[in-house]
Amino acid sequence: CKGRGEGKVFTLPLALLHRGLLQYKSPRSREGLLEFRKMINQATRKSAILSYYGYGCYCGSDGRGEPKDATDWCCHAHDCCYNKMLARGCEPKLESYSYSIQSGNIACGKTVCQKWTCECDKAAAMCFQRTAHTFRRKYLYYPNILCKGPSPAC
Repeated sequence: CKGRGEGKVFTLPLALLHRGLLQYKSPRSREGLLEFRKMINQATRKSAILSYYGYGCYCGSDGRGEPKDATDWCCHAHDCCYNKMLARGCEPKLESYSYSIQSGNIACGKTVCQKWTCECDKAAAMCFQRTAHTFRRKYLYYPNILCKGPSPAC
């Protein structure tokens, strides 16, 4: 007796897994990811998932090659920020945090690693807001195989 759904092909989740979007994460990392998503939505008025994950060569997965535009450079800078945190002993992809908006500004608090993660995410969200005019649909779900050349230094 086959179980429900057995033998069916689910291409969308497999495609997302390939892009690094559906990875197992601890509950803490999901919370941090949700905060980043909410921050992007508030800063840009766009869906973080539909507009930024899988964009260009750096948004939503391990980046490589030359960033495609200013929006992609925002993601490159975010990767650099997270790498700097890793070097300082933090785990930004596993860190959950909370933030508040005070006088129109995002305020990050709590522990040092939570604050740094929030600050990296805040910088990316504000960068997306500043570079909204460079956003190009042709870079949505951009195939990593087209991301060639050396990665720019941080």
